[in-house]
Amino acid sequence: MSSKDYRIKKIEIIPIKIELNDPFVISAGAISHAMNTVVIIHTSGGVYGTGECSRYRSIYAETQTGLVDAGKLIGQSLIGKDVTALRSCIRLMDKTFAGYSSIKSAFDMALYDINAKLCGVPLYRFLGGDRDKEMHTDMTISLLNKKAMVKKAREYAKQGFPALKIKLGDRPAEKDIERIAAIRKAVGDKMPLRVDANQGWNYYEATKALNGLAEYGVEHCEAPIPAQNFIDLRKLNAESPIPIMGDESVYNHHDAYRMLVEDCMMQINIKLGKSGGICHAMKIAAIAQAAGVYCQVGCFSETRLAITALAHFTMAWDNIVYFDMDSPLMQTIDPVKGGLKYSKDWQVTVTDKPGHGAEFDSRFLKKFEGVVIK
Repeated sequence: MSSKDYRIKKIEIIPIKIELNDPFVISAGAISHAMNTVVIIHTSGGVYGTGECSRYRSIYAETQTGLVDAGKLIGQSLIGKDVTALRSCIRLMDKTFAGYSSIKSAFDMALYDINAKLCGVPLYRFLGGDRDKEMHTDMTISLLNKKAMVKKAREYAKQGFPALKIKLGDRPAEKDIERIAAIRKAVGDKMPLRVDANQGWNYYEATKALNGLAEYGVEHCEAPIPAQNFIDLRKLNAESPIPIMGDESVYNHHDAYRMLVEDCMMQINIKLGKSGGICHAMKIAAIAQAAGVYCQVGCFSETRLAITALAHFTMAWDNIVYFDMDSPLMQTIDPVKGGLKYSKDWQVTVTDKPGHGAEFDSRFLKKFEGVVIK
């Protein structure tokens, strides 16, 4: 290929909608559909890459319409650029917009897909990873009434999931303690339980909840209180009998550095959509590794395409030891060809196909009206 073949020639931005099997409920609200945005970047040489992001208004205040509009401006800035100048393209995206991390992650994912394809290697190799890492996804239980959550816990345990991630954040905290006590009784003592309050408690309720949950063998608690309240996060991290994991308080590597220096958490949840993509997620993982901190990878409502890219990213980091890759399992259809596979014991594996190895079925994408930037 000549240098001209590496230029970005065309970008497709396609908003898609997929119904969930059941409404997904957290302390910040509920959703019934995955409202995702697909980005496909084409080069002059014919190589293309695909990315995807999921809007989540109650977490990072982004709408699907807003993401498409932001994507248009980002796409216009990237047309004609050398796709192999990866960091330069990402810096240009960051200059184009402050925030809008999720749509940036879709562009970032597509750029990494192309670059790995051009090198003829799977994305995990391009990122410096190898196949030694085993990843088994947990399964998430929505914040429902106690009886419904126990029913889901039994179902998922029977299906062989290795761990449960349980949405909490109700007030008063006694309600959440009762939920976990009932779930623990239903699934037995051996299954790992992880909880996520999605900022639903205040310091007082979080203190009661964390102390009350300690006897039930909870592995960690994500986002117990509002993310901006680093003063109380620091106190909780020092006092809690359960390790605190940062999620909404760690969007990027700057947040990771600040929160770890301030002793606000013991672990970090990394999401590509939250960090702005693979490039910045790598920085978070590196800061955590330098601090001796274990991480989890998580998701919003992405399809198997974005979760495939997430799996490749995960394979590059030894300090990522918790895996929350279950969003495709919550969707009524799977519009993705290739990509990761789930085994019977919910191990996540990827192929050695160049790039991340996944793409959307073109017949599915034709159902939606997108925009093309040339």
